[in-house]
Amino acid sequence: MFASAVSCIKILRPISVFLPIRAGLSISFLVALGLFGSQASAAEIRVLSAAAMQSVFKQIASEFERTSDHTLIITYATMGAITQRVLGGEAADLIIGSAPSISILVEEGKLRPGSQFTLCKVGVGIVIPSGPPKPMITSIAEVERALLGAKTIVYADPAGGGAAGIHVARIIERLGIAEQLKPRIKFGGGGDVTEVTLASGPGALGLTQISEIVNKAGAEFVGPLPEELQNYTVVAAGVPVSTVETDAVAAFVAFLKSPRAVATMKASGMQLH
Repeated sequence: MFASAVSCIKILRPISVFLPIRAGLSISFLVALGLFGSQASAAEIRVLSAAAMQSVFKQIASEFERTSDHTLIITYATMGAITQRVLGGEAADLIIGSAPSISILVEEGKLRPGSQFTLCKVGVGIVIPSGPPKPMITSIAEVERALLGAKTIVYADPAGGGAAGIHVARIIERLGIAEQLKPRIKFGGGGDVTEVTLASGPGALGLTQISEIVNKAGAEFVGPLPEELQNYTVVAAGVPVSTVETDAVAAFVAFLKSPRAVATMKASGMQLH
Protein backbone atom coordinates (compact mmCIF):
# COMPACT_ATOMS: atom_id res chain seq x y z
CA MET A 1 0.00 0.00 0.00
CA PHE A 2 2.75 2.40 0.93
CA ALA A 3 4.64 1.64 -2.30
CA SER A 4 1.63 2.58 -4.44
CA ALA A 5 1.16 5.80 -2.48
CA VAL A 6 4.78 6.79 -2.98
CA SER A 7 4.48 6.15 -6.74
CA CYS A 8 1.93 9.00 -6.93
CA ILE A 9 4.36 11.56 -5.58
CA LYS A 10 5.78 13.95 -8.19
CA ILE A 11 9.58 14.08 -8.01
CA LEU A 12 10.31 15.63 -4.67
CA ARG A 13 13.83 16.99 -4.80
CA PRO A 14 13.99 17.91 -1.09
CA ILE A 15 13.18 14.31 -0.15
CA SER A 16 15.82 12.77 -2.39
CA VAL A 17 18.48 15.09 -1.01
CA PHE A 18 17.61 15.46 2.64
CA LEU A 19 15.10 12.77 3.55
CA PRO A 20 15.54 9.28 2.06
CA ILE A 21 12.19 7.47 1.98
CA ARG A 22 12.19 4.34 4.09
CA ALA A 23 9.54 1.74 4.67
CA GLY A 24 7.27 2.83 7.48
CA LEU A 25 7.59 6.58 6.78
CA SER A 26 3.98 7.78 6.66
CA ILE A 27 2.45 10.01 4.01
CA SER A 28 0.95 12.13 6.81
CA PHE A 29 4.48 12.89 7.98
CA LEU A 30 5.43 14.07 4.48
CA VAL A 31 2.34 16.27 4.35
CA ALA A 32 3.25 17.78 7.69
CA LEU A 33 6.62 18.74 6.24
CA GLY A 34 4.98 20.30 3.19
CA LEU A 35 6.76 17.84 0.90
CA PHE A 36 3.70 16.05 -0.38
CA GLY A 37 0.58 17.29 -2.10
CA SER A 38 2.10 20.44 -3.70
CA GLN A 39 0.48 19.39 -6.95
CA ALA A 40 -2.97 19.65 -5.40
CA SER A 41 -2.79 23.44 -5.80
CA ALA A 42 -1.12 23.41 -9.23
CA ALA A 43 -3.19 25.25 -11.81
CA GLU A 44 -3.30 26.45 -15.39
CA ILE A 45 -3.18 30.24 -15.70
CA ARG A 46 -4.60 31.63 -18.93
CA VAL A 47 -3.00 34.92 -19.93
CA LEU A 48 -4.11 37.15 -22.80
CA SER A 49 -1.13 39.43 -23.37
CA ALA A 50 0.06 42.26 -25.55
CA ALA A 51 2.74 41.07 -27.97
CA ALA A 52 5.11 43.62 -26.41
CA MET A 53 5.58 41.19 -23.49
CA GLN A 54 6.42 38.18 -25.65
CA SER A 55 10.21 38.43 -25.40
CA VAL A 56 9.97 38.95 -21.63
CA PHE A 57 7.79 35.89 -21.09
CA LYS A 58 10.06 33.76 -23.27
CA GLN A 59 12.79 34.41 -20.72
CA ILE A 60 10.90 34.11 -17.44
CA ALA A 61 7.75 32.02 -17.96
CA SER A 62 9.54 28.70 -17.53
CA GLU A 63 11.13 29.94 -14.30
CA PHE A 64 7.71 30.81 -12.86
CA GLU A 65 6.33 27.42 -13.89
CA ARG A 66 9.30 25.57 -12.41
CA THR A 67 9.20 27.36 -9.07
CA SER A 68 5.42 27.43 -8.65
CA ASP A 69 4.25 24.18 -10.32
CA HIS A 70 1.61 26.26 -12.14
CA THR A 71 1.33 26.24 -15.93
CA LEU A 72 1.07 29.39 -18.04
CA ILE A 73 -1.04 29.34 -21.20
CA ILE A 74 -0.23 32.63 -22.93
CA THR A 75 -2.00 34.02 -26.00
CA TYR A 76 -0.54 37.10 -27.68
CA ALA A 77 -2.34 39.80 -29.66
CA THR A 78 -2.11 43.47 -30.48
CA MET A 79 -3.31 45.81 -27.77
CA GLY A 80 -6.28 46.90 -29.84
CA ALA A 81 -7.26 43.31 -30.52
CA ILE A 82 -7.03 42.46 -26.83
CA THR A 83 -9.60 45.14 -25.97
CA GLN A 84 -12.05 43.84 -28.55
CA ARG A 85 -11.53 40.20 -27.62
CA VAL A 86 -12.22 40.80 -23.95
CA LEU A 87 -15.22 43.01 -24.73
CA GLY A 88 -16.42 40.17 -26.96
CA GLY A 89 -16.36 37.74 -24.07
CA GLU A 90 -13.01 35.95 -24.38
CA ALA A 91 -12.06 34.35 -21.09
CA ALA A 92 -8.66 34.56 -19.38
CA ASP A 93 -7.27 34.71 -15.86
CA LEU A 94 -5.10 37.78 -16.47
CA ILE A 95 -5.21 40.45 -19.17
CA ILE A 96 -2.11 42.43 -20.18
CA GLY A 97 -2.53 45.36 -22.54
CA SER A 98 -2.06 49.11 -22.79
CA ALA A 99 -3.01 51.23 -19.79
CA PRO A 100 -5.90 52.90 -21.70
CA SER A 101 -7.17 49.48 -22.77
CA ILE A 102 -7.10 48.17 -19.22
CA SER A 103 -8.95 51.27 -17.99
CA ILE A 104 -11.63 50.79 -20.66
CA LEU A 105 -12.10 47.15 -19.66
CA VAL A 106 -12.48 48.16 -16.00
CA GLU A 107 -15.07 50.78 -16.96
CA GLU A 108 -16.93 48.23 -19.07
CA GLY A 109 -17.11 45.84 -16.14
CA LYS A 110 -14.79 43.24 -17.67
CA LEU A 111 -11.94 43.66 -15.17
CA ARG A 112 -12.11 43.96 -11.41
CA PRO A 113 -11.79 47.52 -10.12
CA GLY A 114 -8.60 47.79 -8.11
CA SER A 115 -6.99 44.76 -9.74
CA GLN A 116 -5.14 46.76 -12.41
CA PHE A 117 -1.43 47.54 -12.07
CA THR A 118 1.30 49.00 -14.29
CA LEU A 119 4.15 46.84 -15.51
CA CYS A 120 6.34 49.14 -17.60
CA LYS A 121 6.42 51.41 -20.62
CA VAL A 122 8.04 50.79 -23.98
CA GLY A 123 8.97 53.01 -26.91
CA VAL A 124 9.26 52.42 -30.65
CA GLY A 125 12.59 51.54 -32.27
CA ILE A 126 14.08 50.51 -35.59
CA VAL A 127 15.47 47.09 -36.50
CA ILE A 128 17.44 45.87 -39.53
CA PRO A 129 18.96 42.48 -40.37
CA SER A 130 22.44 42.14 -38.89
CA GLY A 131 25.31 42.97 -41.20
CA PRO A 132 24.91 46.31 -42.98
CA PRO A 133 25.97 49.53 -41.22
CA LYS A 134 23.25 51.00 -39.05
CA PRO A 135 21.58 54.17 -40.37
CA MET A 136 21.65 57.30 -38.23
CA ILE A 137 18.23 57.99 -36.69
CA THR A 138 18.92 60.67 -34.07
CA SER A 139 16.81 63.34 -35.80
CA ILE A 140 13.59 63.56 -37.81
CA ALA A 141 15.58 64.19 -41.00
CA GLU A 142 17.74 61.13 -40.42
CA VAL A 143 14.70 58.91 -39.82
CA GLU A 144 13.17 60.20 -43.06
CA ARG A 145 16.38 59.41 -44.98
CA ALA A 146 16.53 55.93 -43.45
CA LEU A 147 12.95 55.21 -44.52
CA LEU A 148 13.47 56.53 -48.05
CA GLY A 149 16.67 54.51 -48.38
CA ALA A 150 15.15 51.19 -47.28
CA LYS A 151 14.13 48.55 -49.83
CA THR A 152 11.35 47.30 -47.57
CA ILE A 153 9.66 49.01 -44.61
CA VAL A 154 7.95 46.72 -42.11
CA TYR A 155 5.56 47.63 -39.31
CA ALA A 156 2.42 46.19 -37.74
CA ASP A 157 -0.77 46.61 -39.74
CA PRO A 158 -2.58 49.60 -38.19
CA ALA A 159 -5.88 47.87 -38.92
CA GLY A 160 -4.92 45.26 -36.32
CA GLY A 161 -5.05 47.87 -33.56
CA GLY A 162 -1.38 47.65 -32.53
CA ALA A 163 -0.18 50.86 -30.86
CA ALA A 164 3.21 50.84 -32.62
CA GLY A 165 1.71 50.17 -36.06
CA ILE A 166 -0.79 53.01 -35.73
CA HIS A 167 1.94 55.37 -34.55
CA VAL A 168 4.36 54.46 -37.38
CA ALA A 169 1.63 55.03 -39.99
CA ARG A 170 1.06 58.49 -38.51
CA ILE A 171 4.79 59.27 -38.64
CA ILE A 172 4.96 58.35 -42.33
CA GLU A 173 1.96 60.58 -43.05
CA ARG A 174 3.46 63.39 -40.99
CA LEU A 175 6.73 63.20 -42.96
CA GLY A 176 4.77 63.42 -46.21
CA ILE A 177 6.36 60.32 -47.75
CA ALA A 178 3.44 57.89 -47.59
CA GLU A 179 3.00 57.68 -51.37
CA GLN A 180 6.72 57.18 -51.97
CA LEU A 181 6.92 54.37 -49.44
CA LYS A 182 3.62 52.66 -50.24
CA PRO A 183 5.05 50.11 -52.75
CA ARG A 184 7.76 49.11 -50.26
CA ILE A 185 5.62 48.73 -47.12
CA LYS A 186 5.05 45.25 -45.73
CA PHE A 187 2.80 44.70 -42.74
CA GLY A 188 3.53 42.40 -39.83
CA GLY A 189 0.72 40.80 -37.93
CA GLY A 190 1.66 42.33 -34.57
CA GLY A 191 4.50 40.94 -32.50
CA ASP A 192 6.32 39.54 -35.55
CA VAL A 193 7.67 42.73 -37.16
CA THR A 194 11.27 41.81 -36.37
CA GLU A 195 10.86 38.33 -37.85
CA VAL A 196 9.22 39.73 -41.02
CA THR A 197 12.03 42.29 -41.33
CA LEU A 198 14.70 39.59 -41.09
CA ALA A 199 12.87 37.42 -43.61
CA SER A 200 12.75 40.36 -46.03
CA GLY A 201 16.53 40.33 -46.26
CA PRO A 202 19.16 43.06 -46.72
CA GLY A 203 17.77 46.54 -47.13
CA ALA A 204 14.73 45.87 -44.94
CA LEU A 205 13.92 48.20 -42.06
CA GLY A 206 11.34 47.50 -39.38
CA LEU A 207 9.70 49.76 -36.85
CA THR A 208 8.13 48.27 -33.75
CA GLN A 209 8.20 48.34 -29.98
CA ILE A 210 11.74 48.00 -28.66
CA SER A 211 10.89 44.96 -26.53
CA GLU A 212 10.03 43.11 -29.76
CA ILE A 213 13.51 43.79 -31.19
CA VAL A 214 16.21 43.29 -28.57
CA ASN A 215 17.68 39.86 -27.84
CA LYS A 216 16.47 38.36 -31.14
CA ALA A 217 19.01 36.40 -33.16
CA GLY A 218 19.99 38.04 -36.44
CA ALA A 219 18.37 41.35 -35.53
CA GLU A 220 20.30 44.61 -35.29
CA PHE A 221 18.67 47.13 -32.99
CA VAL A 222 19.38 50.48 -34.64
CA GLY A 223 17.99 52.49 -31.73
CA PRO A 224 14.87 54.22 -30.46
CA LEU A 225 13.07 56.84 -32.50
CA PRO A 226 14.08 60.40 -31.57
CA GLU A 227 11.87 61.98 -28.91
CA GLU A 228 10.14 64.19 -31.50
CA LEU A 229 8.79 61.04 -33.16
CA GLN A 230 8.61 58.78 -30.14
CA ASN A 231 5.54 57.18 -28.65
CA TYR A 232 5.59 55.30 -25.35
CA THR A 233 3.04 52.63 -24.59
CA VAL A 234 2.34 51.96 -20.93
CA VAL A 235 1.81 48.24 -20.38
CA ALA A 236 -0.65 47.34 -17.62
CA ALA A 237 -2.56 44.31 -16.40
CA GLY A 238 -5.84 43.47 -14.73
CA VAL A 239 -7.83 40.49 -13.49
CA PRO A 240 -11.16 39.70 -15.22
CA VAL A 241 -14.30 39.69 -13.10
CA SER A 242 -14.89 36.12 -14.29
CA THR A 243 -11.60 34.89 -12.83
CA VAL A 244 -11.97 32.89 -9.66
CA GLU A 245 -9.60 34.27 -7.02
CA THR A 246 -6.85 31.70 -6.66
CA ASP A 247 -3.39 31.53 -5.16
CA ALA A 248 -2.09 30.69 -8.64
CA VAL A 249 -3.15 33.99 -10.21
CA ALA A 250 -1.97 35.90 -7.14
CA ALA A 251 1.40 34.14 -7.37
CA PHE A 252 1.84 35.11 -11.02
CA VAL A 253 0.90 38.73 -10.33
CA ALA A 254 3.48 38.80 -7.53
CA PHE A 255 6.06 37.25 -9.86
CA LEU A 256 5.48 39.98 -12.46
CA LYS A 257 6.38 42.54 -9.79
CA SER A 258 9.46 40.64 -8.61
CA PRO A 259 13.06 41.88 -9.10
CA ARG A 260 13.64 39.02 -11.58
CA ALA A 261 10.75 40.09 -13.82
CA VAL A 262 11.61 43.78 -13.52
CA ALA A 263 15.23 43.12 -14.49
CA THR A 264 14.11 41.12 -17.54
CA MET A 265 11.81 43.93 -18.66
CA LYS A 266 14.66 46.42 -18.40
CA ALA A 267 16.97 44.12 -20.36
CA SER A 268 14.26 43.89 -23.03
CA GLY A 269 14.30 47.63 -23.62
CA MET A 270 11.40 48.50 -21.34
CA GLN A 271 11.33 51.23 -18.74
CA LEU A 272 9.65 51.27 -15.36
CA HIS A 273 6.73 53.64 -15.45
